[in-house]
Amino acid sequence: MSSPVEDKHISEAEKAQGLHTLVAPALEADEHELAEAEDVIKTEAQYSDKQMNRLRWKVDFIMMPIMMLTYGLQYSDKVSLSSGVVFGLKTDTHLVGNQYAMLTVYFYLAYLVGQMPMQWLLQRVPLGKGLAVTAICWGVAVVSLGACNNYLQLSMVRVLLGWFECAITPGFLLIVASWYKRSESTLRACLFFAMNTFFSIVFGVIIYFIAQHAETSGGPAGWRVINYFLGALTIFDGILLLVFLGTPNEVWWLTSEQKKMAHARVVSNATGGGEQHPWKWEQVRECFRDPQYWFAILFNLMATIPNGALGTFQVLVFQSFGFTNLQSILYGLPSSAIGCIFIIITAIIVNRVHRLRFPFALLWNIVPMIVFLYVGLADAGKWQKWACFSFVSVFAISTFMLWSIIPLNTAGRTKKSFMSASVFIAYCAGNMVGSQIFLPSDAPKYLHGLTACAIVMAVNTVNISCWWAYYLYTNKRREAAFIASGMSMEERDHLNKLAGETDVTDLQNPHFRYSC
Repeated sequence: MSSPVEDKHISEAEKAQGLHTLVAPALEADEHELAEAEDVIKTEAQYSDKQMNRLRWKVDFIMMPIMMLTYGLQYSDKVSLSSGVVFGLKTDTHLVGNQYAMLTVYFYLAYLVGQMPMQWLLQRVPLGKGLAVTAICWGVAVVSLGACNNYLQLSMVRVLLGWFECAITPGFLLIVASWYKRSESTLRACLFFAMNTFFSIVFGVIIYFIAQHAETSGGPAGWRVINYFLGALTIFDGILLLVFLGTPNEVWWLTSEQKKMAHARVVSNATGGGEQHPWKWEQVRECFRDPQYWFAILFNLMATIPNGALGTFQVLVFQSFGFTNLQSILYGLPSSAIGCIFIIITAIIVNRVHRLRFPFALLWNIVPMIVFLYVGLADAGKWQKWACFSFVSVFAISTFMLWSIIPLNTAGRTKKSFMSASVFIAYCAGNMVGSQIFLPSDAPKYLHGLTACAIVMAVNTVNISCWWAYYLYTNKRREAAFIASGMSMEERDHLNKLAGETDVTDLQNPHFRYSC
């Protein structure tokens, strides 16, 4: 027998269009959960825009700098292997053959295997504390990397490093989804994503002078000093995360009223946040029926093949132009600056004009494709190739644009966790493949590796276009059904928010609209 609430919300028109499918899953929640959801929805109207904006600025100033530092360190720690190779790592640890490239494979293999267990764990512990502990552990692993003396030791530490780092990106995306509206999320996510390139500049300069001093002073080898420095800084950063990071209900620096306001700010997202929640296997099964799941996996697989290649071999590509070891690091800095500037500019534009997300993702996928082809095939001088290759870093913008959309377009706590884990498993697979396509036998031009990267990016251009078309088609179909139902906009918004607060997925909720 239907409840009065169901009778109120379900009309014959809704049933005809399938719009009633939202109500049943929402009302399956217990009375306490429904009452809490209704209370949060009502609370949203109690605060002024000025109060909401003041709270947003507080969150920006407290959490964003720490997240930006963490993300920059994560990238610097990963590429310390690439920097270290020009300062004696191969010689000191007696690496031969393909062993250097395999160290990247071990990192991403552990990153892959760790995704599901870490996502499962982070759904059961306070998200901020869980991420902080993993950051401290990865800092210890980076310090340990500097103490390694052979291939076996390097391999073991790289496995630990991959396992501990695997939770950071999906975890941070959940943190952003827990604090910010959909219209605000992309800019915040891209601010810490941009730290990949910004920290490449900052630590590129620091690493250059540290290694140069180590070479002339007769102390520990430059690559060891690099890892000691980065590891110690990462441990300190992990302690900061332990103190300040968390979802609105976890942090100590908000009053109870501000926590209530923080939750109310994001209720219109209709996706839920990063709170602790029971694991629901039906949401896992739904992922396999969801087209966006497969588009996201294919995108991450293909987008990260160039990433894996450049993370391991970018310095060597610069060397192939005729630069020395130290020059390769210095002349790689403009590439990082270009990437950082264009990431932030693109994020600001998309923050203002949301419909430009996918066009920019396509643009910044095509530009580096042309760069790879030019550097690999053109009969040009060293400075022309250097100038062109300096723009290769913009390839990451497509990844960041579409990574940030995943938690915005995925509702249901378990579905978000499983989607994130699956996407970053594909990310690992792509990086492992990428680390193997630049072969030593292709030196100095690396023609095969550069051409392979361009081909993969061409295929991914088609995948991005199909992903975008799916969102547009689904939104159009749902909007047509809504208009035909005769439901008011206020009722639709209420049901959409109720679905988000009661862990209803985006496929179950016909009132949900995909951000594209």
